[in-house]
Amino acid sequence: MKRLLLAVAVFMAACSNEVEEQFVSPASHPTFHAYLEEADTRTYLDEDIRLRWTADDRITLFEGTTRNKQYMFMGETGDNAGEFEFVKAGFGTGNDLDRYYAVYPYAAATKYTYGSGGAADYISYTFPATQTYVAGSVGLGANPMVAITADLEDFDLSFRNVGSYLLVKLYGAEQTVGSISMTTIGGEPLAGKAAIYPVYGSTPSMTMLESNATVTLNCGDGGIAIGTTKETATPFWIVIPSFTATQGIRITVNGYYGGLQSYEVANEIVFNRNKYKTLTRELTIASSDTNMGVGGWGDGEETEGSAE
Repeated sequence: MKRLLLAVAVFMAACSNEVEEQFVSPASHPTFHAYLEEADTRTYLDEDIRLRWTADDRITLFEGTTRNKQYMFMGETGDNAGEFEFVKAGFGTGNDLDRYYAVYPYAAATKYTYGSGGAADYISYTFPATQTYVAGSVGLGANPMVAITADLEDFDLSFRNVGSYLLVKLYGAEQTVGSISMTTIGGEPLAGKAAIYPVYGSTPSMTMLESNATVTLNCGDGGIAIGTTKETATPFWIVIPSFTATQGIRITVNGYYGGLQSYEVANEIVFNRNKYKTLTRELTIASSDTNMGVGGWGDGEETEGSAE
């Protein structure tokens, strides 16, 4: 009887070990350290136009396979470096990769895609057609960044910005902005699916795969009351792909209480990765009125959006 009980105990222990080996817990995933190769790439802007992480930021991480896994930032808003830990993984399996790839922001639809016909592999990411205004910053989840490690023994993620930026600075007496739309006159895409090509130790490149030529910055309930003078102009940041607007762009400002005002820059404009253009304009929308205007950049200049 003792031998039988011992045999049963050994059998149960073996079953218990087998169950434990099949169970996947967050502790079984590595912790990744995200940092700046240049002192620039974060998700909100500080007074020096440097971006910083926000508490609870989420990233997509291809953890040695093409399976999309969600990781969470464990630091605080304003940190320029910190740890990311595993949250959850999507259903299914993936093919093996020889290193780790990370993408901010997290999206279940973000995929690692194998190139066909000898083309390079890429990460499929969707630029949102609508972004949400954040005071002094880009909208949360609007600014794509990528990181790639040297191999599977490397857990350091050096994030680099993928896109470019338009900084619209508006001023005017008794003006409240409801939304701002940017449209390419030549039809170049500003939103939709993109192919991102990360390169270890170098800057990423990208190609748009869809053709939505408009992106909108939503200023939320109540809108945003702007400064009354050029010196106190209110900044609005819009994240866009890095591209060339061959025929220029049109900016349309919708007043929160009605009416709109448009500005055109009808010449070729190059929006470089990790840099921004500035457009400063006076807003003179009368409620329930439509105002149109055409002009150049004024005092706007191409300016580095980060310390590269």
